[in-house]
Amino acid sequence: MNLLKNFRIGLAVENIQYDWGDIMSVIHAYLAKSSDPYSHERLASELSAYFDFETKNGLEIGASANPFTKQKYLILRWPGWNFTAHFETGSNVAADVNYIASTIKDCPPEITDCTERIRFVFSPDEGREFTNHIIWAIDYLAEIPSAIIFDESQKTIVRGW
Repeated sequence: MNLLKNFRIGLAVENIQYDWGDIMSVIHAYLAKSSDPYSHERLASELSAYFDFETKNGLEIGASANPFTKQKYLILRWPGWNFTAHFETGSNVAADVNYIASTIKDCPPEITDCTERIRFVFSPDEGREFTNHIIWAIDYLAEIPSAIIFDESQKTIVRGW
């Protein structure tokens, strides 16, 4: 195991290299208005079904709420690691959309139509034992039609319309 200590695992998507490890990372999926809108409940249901195969590996899915805003969010927890999943709307989403549209190179102009987002906050994975889990979570977001996926730590659009 010590031989792998300095080995870094990453994911290459559209010529972008990802390297998770010592820091928390955040991925956003910006969503335009839809005839099939998202909600906290829909996100909980879909993630439970999507990660069902991981229950045999100790996955537990719970919920919590931000003590200041009272907004609910999900916690997907494996032994030794977790990530949170948030469904968000409102002024914070609008402010972030405006920031991304004005500062990120090659940002799809359709992002300005986005009024909702799903935000995943991944715990640090120093041992790189949960890289697949991060990839699966991003794959879930990539399956959402018209989602614009933004990596907050890399300040990069991972996938646009």
